[in-house]
Formats: sequence, structure tokens, C-alpha cells
Amino acid sequence: MRRKAWAIVTLVIVLTLLAGCGPKSAEEVVNDLSERSEDLKSYRSQAKMTIQTGSKPQVYDVEVWYKQPHYYRVSLKNVNKDITQILLRNDDGVYVLTPHLNKSFRFHSDWPESSGQVYLYQTILNSIIDDSSRVFTAGKEDYRFEVAAKFEQNQSLVKQRIWLDRKLNPKKVEVLDSDDQVKVLVEFNRFEPDASFDKDAFDMERNMTGYGDPTIVPSSGREEESAEKEEKKEFSVLTPGWIPEGSRLVDQQTVNSPEGKVVIMRYQGESSFTLSQKKPEAVQASLPLYGRPIDLGFTQGILLETDENKRLSWTYEGTDFELVGNLPVDVMTRIARSIEEQPAK
Repeated sequence: MRRKAWAIVTLVIVLTLLAGCGPKSAEEVVNDLSERSEDLKSYRSQAKMTIQTGSKPQVYDVEVWYKQPHYYRVSLKNVNKDITQILLRNDDGVYVLTPHLNKSFRFHSDWPESSGQVYLYQTILNSIIDDSSRVFTAGKEDYRFEVAAKFEQNQSLVKQRIWLDRKLNPKKVEVLDSDDQVKVLVEFNRFEPDASFDKDAFDMERNMTGYGDPTIVPSSGREEESAEKEEKKEFSVLTPGWIPEGSRLVDQQTVNSPEGKVVIMRYQGESSFTLSQKKPEAVQASLPLYGRPIDLGFTQGILLETDENKRLSWTYEGTDFELVGNLPVDVMTRIARSIEEQPAK
């Protein structure tokens, strides 16, 4: 009788332990994610991001450094064009750096809180935590979530699928449109929580020169020679492949400025705007601006807003573009993206 009782007790203990080792519920995982978000001190991640919103996919190598409370460094290398841009946040503000052009822009902005990107771990966590309608699946080796996508600059993206491993580290994110087509894919190949960084890892000057960072190589003589050849090429004009319905091109003119020729195109109609483009010399530009960085897919844009107009600026293959108009942000970004897809005239 005593042996039988011990056998029952042992069985109950084993079943309890097995139950404790079983998959967690959605509520338990979300609670763990909330604690992870609050306790996050630093991390380093590497990923490949593929963007399918244009006529051809854009592939980026993405490296993110984060250190509490607000230090960020995001390196975005366009694999197709071998061009690197850096988003940086430190005590002095938010920067968009383009080292190969020796350009830097400084913002008064709360990025990434106001417009976090899908490759940021905090953005992934918040997308799951904030969506009470989330769909949860516990796989054998990971947790999977389906949540809403809310991106001001691209409202055609409506849904996200997120994979986390059992340690709650990111594995993969898919962002889908209303037709369930994957438009953005982020595949993480490294995630290191509690990472350590050099004292000047988030310093603007260090990141502009590539000091101590193997992902950025300082300009060589060959690059300068290539840039000189590029300047000698005839200025090619790019036009939008998409414009808002009810708008049309009414005027195009070329004017001379201290920085060279500037092509100005004016569109009028239900959604009026002006598009200008110029090919300036590669000079240092470190300007304090009230704006925020905007992800255009093929490059980082700079959005400045006033009471009457918005101004979206970006650089593509050595040409500076500026789009001005009183338009929604997603409309302006769609126009900008469509320019990159068009052949030069």
C-alpha cells in the first residue's frame, strides 16, 4: 500500500514537471516580452532585409547597435549598389550619415520612438505587446505572432508575421500588404543581448570616418577618381513613375545655382507638388534640422514639416532630390519610390 502511494506521488510530480516544461500560452509569452522590453540594456543584431515594394527587390545588410537609454546606430548597406548609410542617435540628436558622400544631417527628433523600423528589436516587441488582436502560435523551436502593421510612410502594409526563438530573440519578420503578399522580409542571423560597445561607438565623427568599424571603409583614391568621372557625366533627369490621380506635370525648367544645374518640375491638380533635382559636389553638410528620417526603401529620406508644406529630401546615385507639397507622408514616399524605379532621360 505504501509503495502504491509513493508511486502515485511520483507520477503526480512527473506530470507537474512535464506540464511546467510545456509550451507557454500567448499571455505568458507577452508578459515575458514586456519584462524583456523594460529590462533591455543593450543589444547588437545583424540581419538581411529584402524590400519588394518596387519593380525590383532591394536587399540590405542591416546591423543595429543599441545601448540604454537612447543610443542607436543602424548601418544599412544596399547590397545591390554597395552603398552604406547610417542612422545614429546620441546625446546630440539624430543623424543620417552618408560616409561615401561625406554628408551628415542632424535632426531634433525622437526617432525611433516616433517611427521605428521593423529591423529594430524594440519595434518588434512593441508591435506584439500593443496589439490585443494578435494571433499566437507556439512552434517546436519558436513562437510565432501575427499582428497589425502600422507604418505611416507606407499604409499599404497591413500585417506582420513575427518569429521569435524560445529565448525571445528575433528570427524573422514578414510585412505583408492587403493581398497577403510579403513586401518586406527581415531575416536575423545574429542577435546578441547585453552587448558591450566602445566608449565612442555612437560618436558622429567616428562613424563618418569609419574608425574602428569594419563595415565602413574610408574613401580611397579609386573612389575619389570614380566620383570625378561621375561628375563629368551628363546630368540625367528622373521623373516619377507614379503621381497622385488628378495631378499632372505643368512646367519643367532648368536653372543655374552656385551648386550647378537644378531641374525643377511642377505638378498641379488635386495634389500639387514640386520636384527638384541637382547633382552637387560631394561636400560636408552637418545641419541641425527639425525633422525625422524616412525609410524610402532604396535610401533614407529626410522629412521636414511646416504648417503649410512638407519637404522630403534624399540622395540617389549622386543626385539630390527634394519633393515639396502639402501631401500625406505615404503619398510623398510613394512618389519618391517611383522615381528610383524609372530610367533616366
